[in-house]
Amino acid sequence: MIKNRWILWLGMGIALLVASPFIRMRWDISEDKKFTLSASTLTNLQALDAPIRIQVYLGGDGLPGGFKRLEQATISILADIKSQSPQTIEIEQIDLYAEYPDEQERERMIFQLDSLGLPPTNIVNKQDGKQVQQLAFPGLVITKGERSVGVLLLKGNQLANPQEVLNQSIEGLEYEIMQGIQSLAQKERKRIGFLMDYNHIPAVNQLSLIAALRKRYDLYPVDLGASATLDGLDAICLIQPDRVFSPSDQYKIDQFLVKGGKGIFFMEGVRTDTIANQGLVSSVMDVGLNALFYRYGLRLNSNWVKDASLCGAIPLAIGNYGNKPRIELMPWPAFPLLRGNPATLITKNLDAVYGRFVSSIDTVASANSLKKTPLLQTSTYTQVQQAPATLPFASTGKDFDPAKYKAGTQVIAYLLEGRFKSVFQNRPLPNDSLQKGFLGESDQAGGLILVGDGDIALNGIDPETKGPLALGFDPFSKHTFANADFILNGLQYLLDDQKALLARSKNIRLRPLDKGKIQAEKGFWQGINMLLPILFGGLFSLMVVLYRRNKYNR
Repeated sequence: MIKNRWILWLGMGIALLVASPFIRMRWDISEDKKFTLSASTLTNLQALDAPIRIQVYLGGDGLPGGFKRLEQATISILADIKSQSPQTIEIEQIDLYAEYPDEQERERMIFQLDSLGLPPTNIVNKQDGKQVQQLAFPGLVITKGERSVGVLLLKGNQLANPQEVLNQSIEGLEYEIMQGIQSLAQKERKRIGFLMDYNHIPAVNQLSLIAALRKRYDLYPVDLGASATLDGLDAICLIQPDRVFSPSDQYKIDQFLVKGGKGIFFMEGVRTDTIANQGLVSSVMDVGLNALFYRYGLRLNSNWVKDASLCGAIPLAIGNYGNKPRIELMPWPAFPLLRGNPATLITKNLDAVYGRFVSSIDTVASANSLKKTPLLQTSTYTQVQQAPATLPFASTGKDFDPAKYKAGTQVIAYLLEGRFKSVFQNRPLPNDSLQKGFLGESDQAGGLILVGDGDIALNGIDPETKGPLALGFDPFSKHTFANADFILNGLQYLLDDQKALLARSKNIRLRPLDKGKIQAEKGFWQGINMLLPILFGGLFSLMVVLYRRNKYNR
């Protein structure tokens, strides 16, 4: 009987081993359920109406440990998504070097992936004492029917070290993948109105933002002066206005927010002009909306915020090389690299946002009891210049004495959310005809993002093709900052179900080994790992021998 029982247990164990690759069971005992799909992800998967195909291009031999970890986490999340989907999800891993050994075919695929927003990442590995470079493609392509979308997986704050960037990318995997799936499955699209009649920005400088928003939203140009109301829109966007809003147009914006509308405003706190190639001068600028923002609880300051610690660079002549000017990239504190607030879903793990001549925003007490959340901020080494002020080009690269940058961290963008109270309440309206539809307060929650820099939403121009550059692209450092991601995340938070952003709240802690202790105590722990198993095995063998001797000598 005992013999048969052991055979039964052995057979069950072998069967479990054989079946284990086909059975996916996991218990998530982490505190914040970081290994469990969010509720919004499960809801969106149930709404899928057709099969999809996911091709993962992050793979191949020789990937460093961090990228292997990103690859394994990606495959694990995709397996979870596949198991929860009522529709068929086909997952394919592609090693570009193995699948396309011909260099021309591989270059064609690299160009195709780059056009989908999946640029290659150059990795330097050490093999046999030599440095070997290879290209990795940390992304995937999701296809539904005839439509495809690229999803870049390597996202994070590029100001952090590489391991932290990879860790932040792993934290955001579920969110990024589901954004790609949703962009193919979305049917009902929200409507965003661009207030066009209060600025003179060339259309080509807005094309990058418009292209990014069109993937998810319907966009409409709005002539505010000719529109009776803003009804019918879900959100409004205002970029760098340069003329004063009429009282009636201020009223239309106010009523839109009071009725539960959403808005994102990229404002300039000062007007910037050039003085005969010698430098810049700022003057106070108010287009009539500052009073509205103040009544809502925010004050847009008329200043320049310079950051000596985190800033962009511009080419300047610093002397002569022979008979030719010597031009080098020099730090330009008036172009700060803005950090996101890690405590909010909009900017968690966000790369730096490139600002140009930014103005700070303060909070003030107001009758509107709105929730105020800082979104973008500078480093602690800042200097604030109140308008009017001058900024000579000659000061670049110099004047970086930390003693002169003591203004501390400055907030450049705020989020307001809650029930807006009209600033026209208990005040005369712009004209009597507006009295009938006036609403002092409603039960619907509105939302507003105020940014103290209009350039954040504008792209540059390629000097050769005269076409638009990517939003946030710095032509000097050749790096694309997170300007587009910041705007897209902000609008998604305002317009869409905020539960979709909960996937960004997952935290995966890095627990790196202490390299100093490893070097100092390497021999000790190697000895422990070698001797302990031998001692344990010898002790166990001795106990068996003593037990058998004691048993059979009786």
